[in-house]
Order: sequence, then C-alpha cells, then structure tokens
Amino acid sequence: MPSLLLVFLVASSAAGVAAGGGGGELKHIHLYMHETFSGPNATEGGVVASPFNTTFGQVAVFDNELRTGEDRAASPLVGRYQGFIVGTGRSSPGYLTSATVAFTAGELNGSTLSLEGPFFGFAGTAERSIVGGTGKLRLARGYYLLKLIGKTSPETAVSEIDFFVLMYSSTH
Repeated sequence: MPSLLLVFLVASSAAGVAAGGGGGELKHIHLYMHETFSGPNATEGGVVASPFNTTFGQVAVFDNELRTGEDRAASPLVGRYQGFIVGTGRSSPGYLTSATVAFTAGELNGSTLSLEGPFFGFAGTAERSIVGGTGKLRLARGYYLLKLIGKTSPETAVSEIDFFVLMYSSTH
C-alpha cells in the first residue's frame, strides 16, 4: 500500500508540472470596493438572523462594486465582489467568507477569482486566500488584503483591496 501512495504522489506532481504548476507570474491587482449598506441600491445585507442571539449562525450576502479609485463617481466600474459571509464563532466573533470577483471591464474582462477564508473582525487589514480563477486567471492562487478606508456616508463605505495572484500560463 505505501508504494501505491508513492506512485500516486509522483503522478500528481508530474501532472502539476505538466499543467504549468512549475511556476508562474505574480500579478498585483489594486482596486477599491464600494459598499452600500441600506436603501434601494444596497449591495449587502443580512438574510438569516442568528437563532442564538449572537453572530453565530448569521448569514449575509454582498454584491459590491469594484472600481479603480477611491472616488465612486470618478472611477470606472471594473468588476463585482459577490458572495456570502457566515457567523461561525460561538464564543468569539468569527466569520467564514466565500466570494467571487467577476471582472466586467479592462484586460481581465470575463475572468474571475474565487476567494475564501476566515474573517475575525472589522478592524485592521484582513487577509484571505485566492483559491482559483477562470479566464485569464485560470488556476490562480494567492492571497488578498482588504482594508476599510472609511465610510463615505452613513450608508456607504470604501475599502482598498490588493490581490496578489500567481497566474499560470495556459496553452488552451
């Protein structure tokens, strides 16, 4: 049985190198996420309240704008940051997020990034994983940093996002 495992590991490694897993290009994508918390154009909100009177079990969804600049009115829309967040911490606030970045303009138009990871609060910089991608970002891996810059009004906020994406060349 150990030799079967060794054969599987060697075959998996060879397949990874053949698919371009031997290296890639690190791409830095710098964007701003614009959120609207309430009103007719809200881009996020709670959909399930916690049955425990805490954040544990809460579910919220979001569909926020991604723009090239901090000023919403002066910056072109280049994509959407869409997903959900679930309260997963019973004794202390903790959340799990799963999101898709869908690029709708620019050189990455039609491409996506798949994001996932824990979220432990709303202060400082949050880091999460990039676990995949499509289009020009196929097989993407990496991480991203999200930092709240501030509220632009009582109903809106802007955050800075830096994506560090390992991109693999593809012949397909």
